[in-house]
Parts: sequence; structure tokens; C-alpha cells
Amino acid sequence: MKAVENVSAPGEPYGGRLVDLAVPAGVAEAKLKEAEELPKISPFVDFVYDTEKIAIGAYSPLEGFMDSATFHSVTHESRLPKGLPWTMPIVMAIPKEQLMGASEGDTVSLADWNGEIFAMLSLTEIYDLPREEFAMGAYGTTDPNHPNVGDVFNSYGDKAVAGKVSLLRRLELPTVSSEMTPKETRELFRAKGWKNVVAYQCRNPPHTAHEYIQKVSLESSDIDGLLVHPVIGRLKKGDYRPGVIMEAYRKVVDGYYPKDKVVLTSLSITMRYAGPKAALFLAIVRKNYGATHYIVGRDQAGVGKYYEPYACHRIFDQFNIGITPMKYLETFYCRVCRAMATSKTCPHPEADHLAVSQTRMRQLLAEGKELPTEILRPEVIEVLKRGDVVLT
Repeated sequence: MKAVENVSAPGEPYGGRLVDLAVPAGVAEAKLKEAEELPKISPFVDFVYDTEKIAIGAYSPLEGFMDSATFHSVTHESRLPKGLPWTMPIVMAIPKEQLMGASEGDTVSLADWNGEIFAMLSLTEIYDLPREEFAMGAYGTTDPNHPNVGDVFNSYGDKAVAGKVSLLRRLELPTVSSEMTPKETRELFRAKGWKNVVAYQCRNPPHTAHEYIQKVSLESSDIDGLLVHPVIGRLKKGDYRPGVIMEAYRKVVDGYYPKDKVVLTSLSITMRYAGPKAALFLAIVRKNYGATHYIVGRDQAGVGKYYEPYACHRIFDQFNIGITPMKYLETFYCRVCRAMATSKTCPHPEADHLAVSQTRMRQLLAEGKELPTEILRPEVIEVLKRGDVVLT
């Protein structure tokens, strides 16, 4: 498939247009009453998040869940049918019985995790979910021990339903969230006079390696501001709880960053642990939120040993998505340098390096041991030591 060049100018939404499928407030109440008379689907939580993100433009240019042709194009070519790079299938897969007789051409209502209707879906296609193709095309493995692959085989329904969505109301997210829509972040950046914005993807509380690469990026002469955008939607067992992530980041941003140079806002989606393909997808999402640059660290969006750590760098050489990647090597604290460093800047042996490992941090927490102040701010240590900080 021929590559698409100049997919959109820097700062433009992906594909050139920001999707907005939210029903205007003036007609939303009437539409909700209409939706109550339709067959009601209660999707798995992943698809609830995705419905909202499609509607507010976070997944632009998508306007709905993928049909079979788009699904196959993404899983086989990592592109949408017209050639635009796209690496993650965005599908809604439900049990057949949830359709309640609805067929292609019908409209169904969608319920959130509380059973309340929040959106409608106009069905254009219903097809069998190719689970193995999904797993291999998105995650490169069919191993059910991979957290997302386990979901594909065990939690997703057997029927994929494609079609355009209409958002009747925003989701009621946890109070720890501080969600903004792509339209809102773009308006905020314009109000601040920011033209070049670098985005940072994270799903863990901040440590000094995070802070180091964020500030180095912010110091770049062509960067006006930093968007810190933690994913706090559905994570995996062993990840930090959303409230912990946001509280820790608020303390670091408030205490150690210039207030006029950083925007901290959460992103409620299910985390895709797909290594390089997730890195590209997450960069596309941040492009829609107004970022022109994107920080790519070592093993971004990886899990276990499924992905080569710097494959997430190379995928940005393979696909042009109209955002500038800012690539960083593994960062560590050197006891001799007494500073954060990388293999490019530190001459000292590995024995002098204090690696920044979230797994090690969680282990120390579980054992009741002290956390290293070289790689964690005292305010973050205070948050982490409160007790129930990881998902079980």
C-alpha cells in the first residue's frame, strides 16, 4: 500500500480535521429519550472509553468503530484503507446476544459501566471478530499472558459491530481525573500562545528520569510548552492506581515546573501495551490534542519481554504521522556523576548506575523498604508510601 506523505501540517489534527460527534446540549435530552427506546448494548469498559474518545476527536479521523475492511487494513498494513498510518484496531466486540435482534442499518444505544445510556451507534456492519488476527496485528503475539491479548480472547465478545457514534453525554470519570477534550487543549494552547507543544505519555507516577527528559525537551529552543498526559483508564494488574498517578504528577508539576510552561491533564482510555505500535497510536492521539512533538523513551508502552526496547523509536522512521518524535535513550542516575544521565553522557560503569525501575519501586513498597531519593522526589515518595497504591 502506498504511503501517505504530509498527512497533516504540524499542529493540525490527524488527517486534517478534528472529529466532533457530541450531540449539542440543546437536543441531547431529546436524543436520550429516543435512545431509551432502542436496543441497549452494555459494552466492555475498553469500548466505553473508545466511544467517548472517538466522539470528542481524540481518535480523529475515525468517526466510529472499524468495519472489517478497515480492521484488516490496520492489522495487516498498519494503515487505514486510504493509506493513512494507523496501528491499533479500534473495534467494539460484544456477545451476539447483546444485539437483541438489531442488524446492519439499525441504531442501538450504548450504556456506560453504570448501565446508563451515554451514546448511540449506527450499525453499518456486524462481523465475526478475528481474535488471532487482532492479537497478532496489534500485539504481535497470541500469548494469553499478554494483558491485552488475554482481553481479546477472554473479555471481548464474538461479534464486532461497526458504525458511526453519537455522544449524548460525557462519561462520569473518577474524581482524580482532570480530562480535557482535544478542542479544549487546543484552545488553551492558543490562549497561551504556544505553537510547538511537546507531549509526554505516561502511566506511572513521575520519577527523576521522567522529569529529566521532560525538562530537556522543554528546554529545546523551538518548544513553547509541555503537555503531560497520563493514561488513567483501565490499566493492568500491578500498575499504579489512577489517583496515585495524578496526585504524584500534580505535586511534581506544581513544585518543580514553571507554571506557565506545563499543562497536566489525564487521558481516560484503556492502555494498549503494544510496544512500538502503541507508541505510534499514542502519538497520533496526542497530535489530535494539539501536540507538535512527542517524547519517545525506551520501551514505551511495552510489557514484559514482548518488544525490543528501541523498536518504539524506529517505528517513527517507518511511518510519517506529522508529529516530531523526540527520542531518548534509557536514563539512569549515576552515583559518580550525581546526576541523571544516559549511556551517551556518562562514562562510568553500570555498577555506578541506579536504574529507574517501576517494578523495583513496587517491590520496595511491598517490602516496606525506603525508596531511593535519587530517583523519586520526596513528595512522590510520600504519596507512594500511603499504602494501597497498585492495582491488584
